[in-house]
Amino acid sequence: MYLLIGQIFTLYSYGQSYQTFREELEQITEKTIWKVGPFRIFPVLALKNVGYDDNVYYQREEDEPISDFTATISPEVKVYVLFRNSLILSFTENPEYIYYLEQKRERRWNNTYAADFRLLFLNRFVLSGGLSNKDRRWRASSEFDVRANELRERLEGSLFYETARRTTFGFSGFLEKISYEDIISPEEEITLSRDLNREEISANIEFYYRIYSEASFFIKGGYTEYNFEHPETQWRNSNSYQVYSGVRFPLLARVRGTFSLGYKKHVPLSEGKIGFSGLIGDTSLEFRLGRFNFRLKYNRDNHFSYWTESIFFVEDRYGGGVSFYLFKFLRLDGDYSYGIADYPEITTVIYPDGNVEEIKRRDKYIGYSMGFAVRIIEKTGIGLKVNFWKRDSNYYLEDRNRVSVGAYITYEF
Repeated sequence: MYLLIGQIFTLYSYGQSYQTFREELEQITEKTIWKVGPFRIFPVLALKNVGYDDNVYYQREEDEPISDFTATISPEVKVYVLFRNSLILSFTENPEYIYYLEQKRERRWNNTYAADFRLLFLNRFVLSGGLSNKDRRWRASSEFDVRANELRERLEGSLFYETARRTTFGFSGFLEKISYEDIISPEEEITLSRDLNREEISANIEFYYRIYSEASFFIKGGYTEYNFEHPETQWRNSNSYQVYSGVRFPLLARVRGTFSLGYKKHVPLSEGKIGFSGLIGDTSLEFRLGRFNFRLKYNRDNHFSYWTESIFFVEDRYGGGVSFYLFKFLRLDGDYSYGIADYPEITTVIYPDGNVEEIKRRDKYIGYSMGFAVRIIEKTGIGLKVNFWKRDSNYYLEDRNRVSVGAYITYEF
């Protein structure tokens, strides 16, 4: 039961690919946890990072990093209302409290809420729309050393045509406003609101085709505008064109996740600024084989930068992991990740001895973790994980190390 709660909630709240109206209706009807009148309720409780962090602010070793004890509790609830098998209304509420024992300024309530509808008409067309609000303090990209407050307000909509064989074709789009609060501390002041506040407008064409019962082929292409709020940073205004294609596997299959690769062209509107064109990827797969569960990840994209005169940096991330079920009640976990972030514009670096050098910043990331989980009941367990993270950069002030230990609840034992 607990596994299904978590899976259904994740799938419908944050799924990035399209699901047919009938598939969603069947899942909701069959997997309802609680039913109160017309309301179908799916709750889930997440408890994570209950442990120790030896570098809360990702500081350099020579700056004497601050350590602390941490914990995060995140209850979520999703509520559905169904009308005559033709209308689905859904509501999501997810408060999250992040606790630090000593670093009180890092304590915070995050919150995400969303409201969506899906309307089936003429037995083939599906009209969808929704709004969401994410207010959280986190590291929005690998460039962030200190967690920052971010607010995302989003409106989205789509119109799809669905066949009896669950082939779908349609159009989707969104309007999102992204706002940041500045980072102000005794050590530094970073004007994130000036550098990153923006509005994004996107329109896409999507196609999904059922290859067989265990997999679907998809292709998605679109156009996005990025309009920055402050006059001082409107030189970052740009447009992008992107297309993704790949295969999506069901959530409950032996192979699950998404294999996705594509192409993106990011065009700055300011003359003389460097753009981006090339391969992008967003792949995450799991394979279950006997007592082993294997994980593969690959992500490549460009991300807006606040650090330099570069509009963005391009980041590649590779990851892999394996879980081994030593006994029915005990699972051993191990994961490894490697990443590279490249900045396209030249930056002038002044060293303590007065020497000056021009570089194109390049960061390398290495992370690995080891841990175990113990089954409590059915698919629910309690785990403990040790994480090691390191960043090496050709910009001498950006080398970092971090070790953390955290306990968590898992619903995927």
